[in-house]
Amino acid sequence: MNKNRCITIAIVATALLASPVVQAAPLNISLPVHAMFGNQVKSVKLSLRNASSAPLELKIEDKVVTLNAGQTIDLKLPVGTRILANNATPTHEAGSLIEEVRKDHDGVTIVIR
Repeated sequence: MNKNRCITIAIVATALLASPVVQAAPLNISLPVHAMFGNQVKSVKLSLRNASSAPLELKIEDKVVTLNAGQTIDLKLPVGTRILANNATPTHEAGSLIEEVRKDHDGVTIVIR
């Protein structure tokens, strides 16, 4: 009986001492607060206009899109999408960043020169 009583006291003491430690321990869980609250914009409607005199090849996600001189295209893209120049022009190197879609660009027209 004495052995069982010592084990019981050890378990109770461990539980009492560990409880505040566990409650005070910081949680290392990364939760995006904006995903849980409010209006998270998942995609953005924007337009791209080629204001140069030459056609542009753009890489949008995994697709290559040709934008002729003076042409405007409407797009609906997820936030964070990168639009890159696929070919070299006098003002853009191949692979250079034209736009990274942000939620505050909803409804805008991006003019590429």
